[in-house]
Amino acid sequence: MQELEATTWLETLEGDRIPLRGVCTFGRTSANTVVLPNEKVSRHHAMIHQQGFEFWIVDLGSTNGVQINGVRVTHPLNLQPGDQIQMPGVLFIFKQVTEPETASESVLQMTHYEVTKPEIQIAKCWMLLADLQGFTQLSQQVVADELAPLVGKWMANCQDILQKQKGVLGKFLGDGFLAYWIAHDDTAELIAMACRDFQALQESAPLPFRIALHYGEVAFGGQFPDASNTMLGMELNYAFRLERLASQLKLLWIFSGAAERKLYAHLPLVSCGLQRIPDFEPDHPCFTLET
Repeated sequence: MQELEATTWLETLEGDRIPLRGVCTFGRTSANTVVLPNEKVSRHHAMIHQQGFEFWIVDLGSTNGVQINGVRVTHPLNLQPGDQIQMPGVLFIFKQVTEPETASESVLQMTHYEVTKPEIQIAKCWMLLADLQGFTQLSQQVVADELAPLVGKWMANCQDILQKQKGVLGKFLGDGFLAYWIAHDDTAELIAMACRDFQALQESAPLPFRIALHYGEVAFGGQFPDASNTMLGMELNYAFRLERLASQLKLLWIFSGAAERKLYAHLPLVSCGLQRIPDFEPDHPCFTLET
C-alpha cells in the first residue's frame, strides 16, 4: 500500500513556496539552502531540521535573531502550522499538510511523490545525548536577546563537531539534542575525537552542558541513515535514562559500560561504580571522562 508523504513548506507574503525536507539552512552566504541577501542577516543565521513529521527551527547564534510569532527564538522550537517565522527583511509562514485529501492540487504538484511504508532496519549505533545544564532557570534569569545568541552559538558549534567527526544530528530536545553514529570499524576513534572536541567546547562555552554516550542496537525507520528518520528501541531508552543519571550525579560526562568497552583504548575513562538505571535491572557499571 502506498501513501503520500506529508507536504511541508515555507510560504512568503508574495505566495512563493520553499519545500522543506531534511535540513534547510538560512543565511547570507551562498552555502545556505535559502540565501537571504540582507546585511542584517548573519552568514549562518538559522536552520530548520526535519525530525520525522516534525520540523524544528534553530537560531545558529545570529546577531539579529529569529522570531516565531513575534517572540525571539532562544532554543530549538518545534514549528506548528501557521507559525510566522521572521528574520531580518523576510517573513515566512510555516505550512504543513499531513492529510493528502485536504491538500490542494497546486500544493500536491509541488512535491508530489509516493513512498512505500518505511522499512525497519536494525544497526549497531553510538548514541550521544547533549543537554544544557539549568536551562529552564537560565531562561528565566536572562533576557531573550542575550540568551538566544549564546544557545544558538552552542548549537552551531556542536553541529560543526558532528559534521567534522561524521556524526548525524538525529533530534533536537528543546535544550539539547540526540546525535548518532552507525558503528563501523573506525567509529570508536571518531567518537573519541568528538568527545575531545566537545570537552574543549565545554571549557570555552559560556553555557555548561553534559554529555551521555551509549553503544547498542537501534531500530531505524525511514530513509537510512538520514537525519529525518526515526530511532526506536530499548537501547535508545537506556541512553535517555543514562543522561538523567548524569544529571542526578552532577556529572558533565557519563558513559555506559557498553561504550566504555569500545573506548577504553581511546579515552581515559574512570569508573563511577555500579549505578541503578530505572527499568534496567540489575545495577550497571558507568564511567565518566577524566578531566
